[in-house]
Amino acid sequence: MTLDLLAATRQDFVASFRPADVKQLLAGRLHMSPHPAWALPEEPTWKEDPFTDRNWTFQYHMLRWLEPLRRAAAKGDQRAYAMWWRWTKDWVEKNPRSAPQSPWAWTDMSDGIRAQQLCLAAPLLAKQDPQQLEWLEAVIRDHAEHLADPKFMGNANHALHQQESLFVCGRVLGDEDLWTLAADRMSALLHEQYDEQGVNAEGAVAYHYNNYLWWERALKRFDAERMPRPDGADRHLHAPEEIAHATRPDGTLVSIGDTDLQNPKMVESPFTAFVTSNGRSGTAPKDLVKVYDAGYVFGRSGWGTRSRPYADQTFYSLRFGPSRRVHGHPDGTSLTYSASGVNWLVDPGKYQYDKSPARAHFTSRAAHSVLTIENRKVFRNADVQLVSQLTTSRIHDFTLEDDSFSGVELRRRVIFSITGEYLVVIDHVASKRKVTGTQRWQLGPDVEATVGDHHVGLASGERRGALWFDQAPLDLSTVTAQDDPFDGFVSTGWKKMAPATAVLARRSGTELRFVTVLAAGPGGTPTVDPVPFGQPDWICLDIDTGRLRERILISPTAVSLPTIPSATRL
Repeated sequence: MTLDLLAATRQDFVASFRPADVKQLLAGRLHMSPHPAWALPEEPTWKEDPFTDRNWTFQYHMLRWLEPLRRAAAKGDQRAYAMWWRWTKDWVEKNPRSAPQSPWAWTDMSDGIRAQQLCLAAPLLAKQDPQQLEWLEAVIRDHAEHLADPKFMGNANHALHQQESLFVCGRVLGDEDLWTLAADRMSALLHEQYDEQGVNAEGAVAYHYNNYLWWERALKRFDAERMPRPDGADRHLHAPEEIAHATRPDGTLVSIGDTDLQNPKMVESPFTAFVTSNGRSGTAPKDLVKVYDAGYVFGRSGWGTRSRPYADQTFYSLRFGPSRRVHGHPDGTSLTYSASGVNWLVDPGKYQYDKSPARAHFTSRAAHSVLTIENRKVFRNADVQLVSQLTTSRIHDFTLEDDSFSGVELRRRVIFSITGEYLVVIDHVASKRKVTGTQRWQLGPDVEATVGDHHVGLASGERRGALWFDQAPLDLSTVTAQDDPFDGFVSTGWKKMAPATAVLARRSGTELRFVTVLAAGPGGTPTVDPVPFGQPDWICLDIDTGRLRERILISPTAVSLPTIPSATRL
């Protein structure tokens, strides 16, 4: 036997468990979050799929659910050991690589997570059944050979879990070729999955957060072995600041891509401590607006003061870049907006990974706050370009070009007033043929909408907001909780959704312009008054949010906030 039990002990980072989890398993009940509990069979076939859910089956074959039993057994619980051994041995016997009972048995990431559990079990087996260590070594070696084969390597975080496990296998087996291969692959992954700004490539804020935690654990495995971390590990150290910028004033992650309601509390950083504690601890990032080359703009009115804490600040996000990412959505030009303690404008979230009308909708371009051309196919490889940006102490100004539709030019300009805390969005559409453009605004589930002639009043409890549209011919409508076609919902968790109104503004023609203001304030419903201005293509508006009244003057290339003449002041 050549298993390195000390290496297995060093690599076992968690010894704690919840007694209730062990008790439930010993009673024959399996609960793998976020799924319901299920009665374990007396004799598993390993074809079980009680909820017809790929994620459940995926987790089932990881064997991670057996970990509470292993940890309890390590502290002397013999019933826990007996159950752990019976189920582990049964899985191995019934799922050889050549003929597994389920396609999920050896799929990427499931193979890696399971290999880790097997490696960490070596000290337990040495104590309880040392005669079985030769068997365990053969099983670990089989997994390591599988993980080392490049044709079985997954993508993104799946590849990370596999290479982390290959490293652990190499250390426990005492095989330098294996741990060196794992280190080289992890270095390549770090350069592939993280840019120099610390942004992960998966396209969803939740996966920026998840990957940071996963990489932290994987890199600590090198520390435990007193080995240098792979080249590129410094990139991931910038991630906490980006995650903080992607956190809304209520302390939750903005729901971009496959992201549902959650907070980044598990990231140990002064930045994330600040945004999850309403500024009571930690340190705020220094920038009010941050542009990430990977395709994210995060901006806000402030990080909080004694008189106005972080939770009362205004926040927005803007997306650009390629539409095809592992956990991303085709959401180029999409906006979110949070103000006065309300998430007025949101992205639809994840919901689930299996196919369903809800999943298809939430991951579509049409579910996001973008402009869509009706009855035109969306280009799957669309790439939204940020073509200009200007940030000052008073204004953020961004222009994006969107190639999502063949033969149609789309340009979106987004302006945020730091003092007024409102957004002005200008969409331009140009086409040789007449088209119908639909501007969508996906409201949060707690927001009610009342449609007027050229504006939509928004309400959430005592808070008020408004969507204002310019005076050109316009068709305004809303959709809420619609089944056919599915629309008017947002995801709130795994297989959970809530009705959420979407505001739709339509115009038809070959040259279209939409001018929209989104504002919220502490008092009554914000108002917008157009101000006549002699220059073509210039826009002048007086906007009253209840916090202040401000004039904004927008030319094709600049923005200013001129003083409102005294005769027109409130």
